[in-house]
Amino acid sequence: MHLLIRLSLGLGLLLVANSTALGEDPDSLSQPLNDIVAVGRGGGEILLANLAQPVARLQWRFREIAVSPSSTAIVDVELSSDGTKALVIFADGAPRVLDLTERITRISVGDVFASQHRLPHQLFPYAAEERVCLLDDLGQSGERPCPEAAAASVHGDGRVLYAYKDSRLVVVSPQSGVREELPYRVPLGANFQLLAGHQGDMRDFLVLVTEPGTDQNGATPVPVTRIPVTKIIDPRQPAALLGQFTNPTVAALRALLEFTGAGAVSATPEASRTEQVSESTVETLAAHLKDQTRSGEVTWSFYRVTANNELYAPILEFADNEPDYPSDVDIWQAIRPLAHGTSRADYQAAYASLGDRRWSRCTSYVRTLSYPGTWLIEYWFYYPFDEGKSHPHLHDSEHLFVEVDKLGGTVRNVFASDHDSFVANNLYSTLVKDSPPVALPLFAMVELAKHAMAPDLNHDGRFTRGVDDNLHLEPNAFWGLRDRSSKVHFLMEPYLASMSLPRHRDGRFALADAEAIYPGLDVPSEHLVCTLQPFPDDPPCAHCDSATAEAATAYLDHHPDARAPEAIYKPYVVPWREVRLGVGIYDWSENRAEVSLGLVGDFRHMTGGVLPIPARLALEFGWKPLGKDIAVHLNGVSSDVFSKSTLFAGVGLERLITNTQGFYSEVTPKWVEISERVIDGVVSPSGLHWQYGGVSYHAGYILELPSAHKGNLTNSIGVVIRDAPSHPILFEWRVSVGFLRRRGRHDFGARLGDRNPYE
Repeated sequence: MHLLIRLSLGLGLLLVANSTALGEDPDSLSQPLNDIVAVGRGGGEILLANLAQPVARLQWRFREIAVSPSSTAIVDVELSSDGTKALVIFADGAPRVLDLTERITRISVGDVFASQHRLPHQLFPYAAEERVCLLDDLGQSGERPCPEAAAASVHGDGRVLYAYKDSRLVVVSPQSGVREELPYRVPLGANFQLLAGHQGDMRDFLVLVTEPGTDQNGATPVPVTRIPVTKIIDPRQPAALLGQFTNPTVAALRALLEFTGAGAVSATPEASRTEQVSESTVETLAAHLKDQTRSGEVTWSFYRVTANNELYAPILEFADNEPDYPSDVDIWQAIRPLAHGTSRADYQAAYASLGDRRWSRCTSYVRTLSYPGTWLIEYWFYYPFDEGKSHPHLHDSEHLFVEVDKLGGTVRNVFASDHDSFVANNLYSTLVKDSPPVALPLFAMVELAKHAMAPDLNHDGRFTRGVDDNLHLEPNAFWGLRDRSSKVHFLMEPYLASMSLPRHRDGRFALADAEAIYPGLDVPSEHLVCTLQPFPDDPPCAHCDSATAEAATAYLDHHPDARAPEAIYKPYVVPWREVRLGVGIYDWSENRAEVSLGLVGDFRHMTGGVLPIPARLALEFGWKPLGKDIAVHLNGVSSDVFSKSTLFAGVGLERLITNTQGFYSEVTPKWVEISERVIDGVVSPSGLHWQYGGVSYHAGYILELPSAHKGNLTNSIGVVIRDAPSHPILFEWRVSVGFLRRRGRHDFGARLGDRNPYE
């Protein structure tokens, strides 16, 4: 018994300790193919396609927008640089812009398309009547001139490449008006497409040219073989052919990779810095696109999209009398000169004396990771103080992650941070059955003084179970917002609506240019002050003076969710299911150690939703390997016999009252092996073997302590009631470790068949 106590306490200290685990290098997630979106038109629909998870399968996932009537011709579809809007040209030649972040099921010629956001710097080239106009994201040209040209393409920095009727290519800078004529000339009569890169790309413009009459080697036309070949040309260096392909889809994909240096045909030294994509990979991807769609009816164009970090930056909602606001880490340069000492109270008083300047430095540190099908945009907020009970301290970092679908920029998931390893984060997912789409802009509530966060999906300033967090439904399973909680053990309490204070308009803060993105945004003008800064991935020091910007930076960077973003799911806190491996004293009078293996999960998920009971079902199997004289029923008579070993199987019910504590009950029939007998200390064979040993009933208190990296530690402490001639009521204490813990998906990226509420 003493050995068991020491063992269980040792396991508890080991498992509850919050060890640091390094996650996957974020740079390894930036695969060159992840950000390519294919846009198809034809067959009575518009298709958006992107690489699906897992990448190794090289499969495309799709978003479909039906066109009514199905015979309506779509002349062209031009995607915005962030993929959230599309310029659609119908057969009548009139331009219309779709907001792809909204739920769209069908479009027709006469529709008037509303938009829930603006893209202030987006320009779409629109060619009509031998002129090219640059339209904004509402489909309007404004006062911009429409030069006589055949085509145009807009670079990420605003420069425009025009192709004129006389084959000239000219780059125009709208800001300065500078014109630059490029050395390449588009062959007369050739089909061509202009491609533009993004800021930071190795190349700024490329041209795809398909000349009729060339053979497979690009030589002079021959009358027998006339296979069209598509060439990739850098118009600044036309002599160095970047590639030629008989498959135009392969050519288009390869051209997009050339912008980043990921094209295998590139021989530039800079290309070695970017992961190369093999020829066979691109060919397989192109073949799968053909196989997965009616390729004969669909015309494809391809785009490289980038995440729009400003679009998803949350509108922060603070409760009345909030003492701290998110700022840049350099705020310590303003706090320290005002402090009259070096204690936390001295620094807090200096910070409070800043008055309105506390929020004038409102900052969000942002980092974006690219996955197949989605971006994960991380918004990190630094507070110089946590002033809430029960543990106020210097430096406080909180964060909100937004997973964005690359097929239209729709929001798939919103993850908001809470406290420590014992508390589930507030999570909303559109992958959950019947969950509605997420409307933009995003609102996020901040907990008073302690700064935990929660999505506010309906913008009402209140936390609502099942609306703002739809992955945790039971009051004991989620955090919510606990503005009024001041008890030492508040981490262990079930959520009550009375814990949360309402948020009002006066407590809203947003980006300085938020009104340009969301016209009519209801935020006080003096609170439009927030900025975005890159997340500091490389802290300046490990052990800095605590009241410095360097220490604040290290505090941000060392957060477990910064090192392993998947940790924000916290699947180990009240998991939907887990496998438990346990040890313990099952029966006090037998005084035998036992080992057990069980499957435990909530009724909702263990029964496939058939029994949505607010409790957990436990299925357990156990074994006592050591021999012992025990009481069993043989031929209707209770007898003391020697059991070489004992097996038991149990079915239990667990009802949690908080996220870590509750009560359990269990029924366990057992079978005893009595193939040996002991007479006067002498062991000899017995004619009997496995015998039914009766049923035991268990009830008691359960404590499950979550651990991020080691496994959940569960203590079951209670009584055993059994049919036995002696000691019918016994004490039990079992300790088990949970592994293979699951709470739905706990990774990022889009898979084939994922639910999409925006279609």
